[in-house]
Amino acid sequence: MTNETQYTMKKNTKEQSRREFLGKASLGLAGVALFPALTLKSEMKNFPSAGNELQNNRLQNLKYNLNMVHHNPGEPPFDTKYNDPGYLLKQGFNGQIPKIFLPCAISYNSYDAELMTVGSKEYSEAVEYAKKLDRLIEAAKKEQMPLFPFTDLLVVPKSIQEKYGKEMMADKKESVESVLGGTKLTVSILQKRTEEILRAQIQAIFERFPDLDGLTTRYGETYLHEFPGYAGGSPATNPTEHIALINILREEVCVKRNKKLFYRTWGFGQFHTSPSYYLEVTNAVEPHPNLIFSIKHVQGDFVRLHPFNPCLGRGKHQQIVEISCNPAGLYGKNAHPYYIGKGVIEGWEEFAWLKSEGPALCLRDLLKCPQFVGIWTWARGDGWAGPYITNEFWVDLNIQVINQFYKEPWLSEEVLFDKVAGQRFGVGGENLKKLRDLCLLSASAVMHGQTTVHATIRDWWCRDEYFSAIDLKPVVKADKSREVLDEKVDAVRMWKEIERLAREIHLPNQVDQEFMEVSSNYGRIKFQIIEQIWKMQLLAAQSEINKSALDTGAMKKCINEYDRLWTEWRKLNSDYACCPTLYRDDVQKYCAFPPFKEVLVNYRKECKL
Repeated sequence: MTNETQYTMKKNTKEQSRREFLGKASLGLAGVALFPALTLKSEMKNFPSAGNELQNNRLQNLKYNLNMVHHNPGEPPFDTKYNDPGYLLKQGFNGQIPKIFLPCAISYNSYDAELMTVGSKEYSEAVEYAKKLDRLIEAAKKEQMPLFPFTDLLVVPKSIQEKYGKEMMADKKESVESVLGGTKLTVSILQKRTEEILRAQIQAIFERFPDLDGLTTRYGETYLHEFPGYAGGSPATNPTEHIALINILREEVCVKRNKKLFYRTWGFGQFHTSPSYYLEVTNAVEPHPNLIFSIKHVQGDFVRLHPFNPCLGRGKHQQIVEISCNPAGLYGKNAHPYYIGKGVIEGWEEFAWLKSEGPALCLRDLLKCPQFVGIWTWARGDGWAGPYITNEFWVDLNIQVINQFYKEPWLSEEVLFDKVAGQRFGVGGENLKKLRDLCLLSASAVMHGQTTVHATIRDWWCRDEYFSAIDLKPVVKADKSREVLDEKVDAVRMWKEIERLAREIHLPNQVDQEFMEVSSNYGRIKFQIIEQIWKMQLLAAQSEINKSALDTGAMKKCINEYDRLWTEWRKLNSDYACCPTLYRDDVQKYCAFPPFKEVLVNYRKECKL
């Protein structure tokens, strides 16, 4: 059976499960929950009486509680307390993963003295960048915070590419990785020259920065905006290459230097998503106490309507779970409420029909798996550009609930939430109940507002701060236009309820109080705008598919409401300094479609507006 056939069969099974589930569910247009899974009170106050067993499991297995800020490529770093190793230590984290470029802070003189001659521009820039990293490492060492830098493999000076590039390439090597900002380097770790240069690079890194506690690998996506004089690309894109690369790194990092190696499976191949691929690679590598595989909790990128990753809880190696609090840059980046705690820890509402094929269905399930040894949260970043925030209220809530799970995994998500809300924000009583209701609503309102359970659409239509012209012809062809529009209406209803709850909750901190209210208002307007975009795109899709005239009367109403909402949004932004930056419809970056304004101009012309 081919991989394509297997994929088709799995997809059809999931579609059938979704249809069966939706057949039993009813849309909540009169104030009833959209799905039975959306409840405003957790069904369990404590994880069933296995407290002692789970506490022992936590003491034996959970070792790593790591945190990272992923600064937007090519932009100034985020100004956030999560950059501070002292703050992280006080919160209970025991490792920091800074996004830095170690290969750009070394010379290769021990390998080839002609590559970066002393005094050259390339050499001088590497020396200056290394001094900057010295300060970062010194700050972490002062707080006794272990550092495991996010390290791109493989990044080298262009002088290496020019001199040895052909020797590093494999014949007819297929390249699937993304390289932006610098020069693409297409190489294979199976080539002798590539292996030599990688080993020399690892040696130079630890000689220059001996206080590092280990490395976290990054491949598949290489962004060199800050280092245009370098070339980068993944040296491993198939099982054979991954096995070779892991074994080299295992020897150089774990064995020779007794440092930690967190090997990420994320990339554009199947290593991250296919259990058979994952096991083919990892079973060929001997376990080592210092070798840990890092896997996103989603079977794919940090996107809703994807199952829990079936590679987790399998194989003979240690694993940590990657969790982003700004998932893929898709869901507002904490500019408005979007609570991930319950979905990640105990499962999203869609998991009622979207089942993982792995041994775990959610983070809590992994407690029974001996492979599970820790968590890696992304506090800020993940994506590009904005929206930008000046208040980390929603970031803190998401981060701290996951952090509390690491500390007390035997407690239910609801109890964890209550502890965080009480200890971090000083919220209790009726305010606590309303804050929880708001958060649970946000998880559903965002998903149903931005995507749909009724058809397969491109998730990347609304990433970061961009509204693009989503193609909704698949919805029309599936004859699901009415269901999808009802879904959007219900999402807006939930956002109005969120907005009401935010006004009724009273937080001790008035700065957070204002931001909670403004950001909830922000979210309601955003998703009303999205509702109008979907209405317009469905009208256009119906006209195209049915080869009929555009319903200009309906389109005019949508355009007028769209314009009114943008006026309201801009006023909110001008009235409140804490309001996050707004989205844009006139440009897009790495979205699946052109900017929405491009098609809107045509709609205005057809409607003579």
